[in-house]
Amino acid sequence: MMPPFQELFASQEFWTSIILALIGGGGVGGLVGAWSNRRKTEADIDGITADAADKAVKILTQSIIDPLQEQVAYQEEQIRHLERVQHKYFTAVGYTRRLFHWLQDFCELVKPDFLVRHPKPSLPDELRADIAPETMSTTDSQPKERHNDND
Repeated sequence: MMPPFQELFASQEFWTSIILALIGGGGVGGLVGAWSNRRKTEADIDGITADAADKAVKILTQSIIDPLQEQVAYQEEQIRHLERVQHKYFTAVGYTRRLFHWLQDFCELVKPDFLVRHPKPSLPDELRADIAPETMSTTDSQPKERHNDND
């Protein structure tokens, strides 16, 4: 004689009743419902992930990208301002140089020995490249040994 469980699993009536219970008792419906629910849960997870990604992009944009764009715009405006100031500076230096050369010519006409007694100061080398680049040597960055009279 077989053990009771083995006898139960070997019986055709047992398996027929199991199949009928699954079909008639909602077992198949339960499997379909579980499968459908799993698909819905995956869709929900995808939606939550998409929402989280969207929120992350908004947070990054608001807290990092927007302030950086504002900072870049501010720095661009500062650069434009400094370029305008530099242009005015170079214009003033050019005017001052022309004025002093005019005064030099005037002094030579009125008192020819004035410049001998009061020689014009030399242009400092650290300013030469900005103020009188034409007096710079073209072969190296050192100023010419003899500066012309237009310094």
